[in-house]
Amino acid sequence: MTLAELLVAMLILLVGIYAIARGFPSLFGNLEGERIRTETARRVQARMENLKTTAWALPEAITGHDPLDASVIEPGLYPDENQDPVPGNPRDDLTWVIGETFDVPIAQPGQAYSVYSLNLGPATVQDTTAVADYVQVTRLVALERTDVGTPLGNDQFYVDEDGYLNAPATYASAEVDYVWVDENGERHGVLGEVVDNANASVSALPVRAVAVVDAPAFVNVLPDQCTATALEPFTTVIGQPANVASGRAVLESTYGATLLLSAGDANETLQVNYQQMTEADSMGSPRRVPFMMEEMAAPTQPPYLVDLAFRGIDDESPLFTANLLGAAFTDPVYVLIVDTQTGDAWTDAEDWVGLDFIESKLTLDWDDAAAPLTAVGARGHDLRVYYRTIAGHTVVVQKAPSWFVEDYTDAGRLSVHDTYVTDGLADSVDYRYYQVGPDPDDATYTRLLFPMSAANQMVAVDYMAGAAEPYDRVSGELHVISGDTLNATLNEPDVHGVLAVRGVSVTVRGWWHIASGRVEMVGIDTFLTPEPLL
Repeated sequence: MTLAELLVAMLILLVGIYAIARGFPSLFGNLEGERIRTETARRVQARMENLKTTAWALPEAITGHDPLDASVIEPGLYPDENQDPVPGNPRDDLTWVIGETFDVPIAQPGQAYSVYSLNLGPATVQDTTAVADYVQVTRLVALERTDVGTPLGNDQFYVDEDGYLNAPATYASAEVDYVWVDENGERHGVLGEVVDNANASVSALPVRAVAVVDAPAFVNVLPDQCTATALEPFTTVIGQPANVASGRAVLESTYGATLLLSAGDANETLQVNYQQMTEADSMGSPRRVPFMMEEMAAPTQPPYLVDLAFRGIDDESPLFTANLLGAAFTDPVYVLIVDTQTGDAWTDAEDWVGLDFIESKLTLDWDDAAAPLTAVGARGHDLRVYYRTIAGHTVVVQKAPSWFVEDYTDAGRLSVHDTYVTDGLADSVDYRYYQVGPDPDDATYTRLLFPMSAANQMVAVDYMAGAAEPYDRVSGELHVISGDTLNATLNEPDVHGVLAVRGVSVTVRGWWHIASGRVEMVGIDTFLTPEPLL
């Protein structure tokens, strides 16, 4: 070959090699992107499986509101980060956990109080002078129905035909499920209405159905189709173990990840509402902090290493810089570790805790003299690890309301009869209303219309239908609420009353930013059978 031919051949080879070399960064980027997507999908699936198999982990609803106009969040919205501030969306604004129910754990040896780790926490309190606006804890007491007008024994109740709740005077209110009849003889089911006890307050109002504004008018309640659960509200405070007392729930003031309760409340069934940890956006509005939460058994073999799911812990945006009361920490907290058994919390600032920010590796050196546990003592302990990544990885859960409420009072929604309003949560019902009306395409069929927050969620409907009495009872008819029309038409014609509408779907989404800064998401939707959970 001549020199010229060799030079031409080398030039061709160099061009090819250069083209291949140019493609390597893109190839590696694609591989890393796919790895992150796969890992996120695994974490989303793990969270879903945990929710489906652990009944106590399921709250009555997880919801949120757009901080710009207070509208309920549509589940299908996608964050548009080209706007400032970012419009309301399910990544940033599904912050309210409503009705997380749990049994108070037994106090650990050496502790004079019980500890419950918030399942979707940590919680936040934006105004420490009004803790009850952000955290509410209530004891639930199942009541036994007795005949109307009979003397009440302990934990007995009845709701009379006029809609008044009668229970032992020790209970100020109860959550009531009831059926009422209108002037046309149709039945309406109402679930989860909070009603004041007529035996505890002379100003107690009847059930909300009595205040119906739209025709057909209320006639009576069916007393034999009522159930009730008494509500005993706790006083909620921010504090430490020294603040624990009977009838008081203490949100641990350092990180807000646990509730501290009296040891005497062990095995009692409680319910908690709280707002998940938030931070201010560019307009000062509270938005959900994009953090990751992972659960694992405490490592017990050297080098006691925990390999977190996502690389690149954010070293510029700490998870915590101050406690819930506003006192600044000496060292910012980038990783929080909570022992779910004892409630003890540790951070990367501990001398015996090692953290690799780049590889997201956490070392818990139980052999260190300062460590609170030994390797043997750590056996059987489960840990929750919270951290924040550069890419903003986060897993968000949205649960459809356990029940929906018929909106039959038009503008009277926030009247004195709207007994669904929870202290500090004046908008706690607008995400679970539905309206009943004829299907526009065929008036013999009945259509249910839902709010925007219910788009693409699944509901189970109980209703009465038939051309003549005795009417058929249809139970658990499943419908997916159309994201376009927000309605669902019942399968049977000639409906004579909707008795219950229950939300039975759960959505879990994993969010993160790719290298270009664009938001990516993977999600899983499923539905839950009433009992037992699959």
